[in-house]
Amino acid sequence: MYNIKMPLERRLILILFTFTDAGMIFLMAILEKTSMNTGAVWIIDSDIDDQEMVKEVWQELDLKNELRFLESADEAMNLLDEVDAAPFIIISELHLPKTDGFELRERMLATGSKKFKSVPFIFWSADATEEQITRAYNLSVHGFFIKETRFQELKNTFRNIINYWLKSKMPEKQVVS
Repeated sequence: MYNIKMPLERRLILILFTFTDAGMIFLMAILEKTSMNTGAVWIIDSDIDDQEMVKEVWQELDLKNELRFLESADEAMNLLDEVDAAPFIIISELHLPKTDGFELRERMLATGSKKFKSVPFIFWSADATEEQITRAYNLSVHGFFIKETRFQELKNTFRNIINYWLKSKMPEKQVVS
């Protein structure tokens, strides 16, 4: 149960939990706030119409994760460098302006940071060739989806993606100083 390799804050929480009933309430509040599956979902896509459809889907599905739209790979890399905790999921258009989704994924992997590697990275594109899909999986993406044109299909796709990753266990994404 107690492991010296645990981050210090988790060891302290475990000790607090062990000795007090109030510790249990505190522990549950901390775990709810730091759960790996409660972070923001980043959608990297410059198409405003797609962004609007995703917003509607998000509202209908009543998803609790913050939804954040970024319009370029550079914007995503800059934000990843600035945040203390990586997003829950990154869903990226393959065909981005200037730097495409492949380059974004390559740059993320090249950093060597666990913060980047532990984020599920999914491509979501209007079209793709078999070569592009193969290249994506060679870059260890976690999924490749073709954009749905009908609202209900898009809603089902997002429901399935988010539910899968909500249930999945992932490494911690916090930056340890």
